Amino acid sequence: MGYRTFAGAPLIVTLGDSITQNGANPEILGYQVLLTNDYVRKADVVNRGLSGWTTRGWLSKVPLLIEEWRRKPPCLITVFLGANDAALINSPDHQQHVPVDEYVANLTHMVTLIRAGFPLCKILFLTPPVVDDARWPSRANLETKKYAAACVHLAASLDVPVVDFWTALQGRTDLLADGLHFNRQGNVVAHQMIVDAIAEHFPHLTPAALPSEF
Repeated sequence: MGYRTFAGAPLIVTLGDSITQNGANPEILGYQVLLTNDYVRKADVVNRGLSGWTTRGWLSKVPLLIEEWRRKPPCLITVFLGANDAALINSPDHQQHVPVDEYVANLTHMVTLIRAGFPLCKILFLTPPVVDDARWPSRANLETKKYAAACVHLAASLDVPVVDFWTALQGRTDLLADGLHFNRQGNVVAHQMIVDAIAEHFPHLTPAALPSEF
């Protein structure tokens, strides 16, 4: 029986920090693992979550990502950043702190680079989620709100769809494993919100709309 190779399979990249890195963990039903299952024989879903990273670090990495996939440009990149940028400046994680204005500037520049490198690629912003201050004292939910709101506002100005995790998950600290990162149920909820956003904004990129690769 003949088959096609994966050379022509669409590529989806999940870009982010440790929340995205953990998205590759099957033991907690990571949201990227669930997306990979959705797109079996439809698209390659690649995890580029880097624990501890912020928009500042990622801004310097984007040109390397573009070079990495120049021969096979992604059809979709999810950008899930802000949880570390929002680290409290007087906390042990102060070195991760990125001011909101710089966070916005970094995201803007990242989108510019992605669009220049991959003109046909779609981008989906994911805001930082709710934080449980009591369990992760180097973050504060109200501080993270500033970054989530800035992400939503920027998304509108750049014509980039956004999943507003922070607003949607208020009061749902039960979805967090440690006050910052998703647990199993949190990943399931996040995955469904991403799936819904793809269906709404990029219906041509849903698994049902893509041909099987072999």
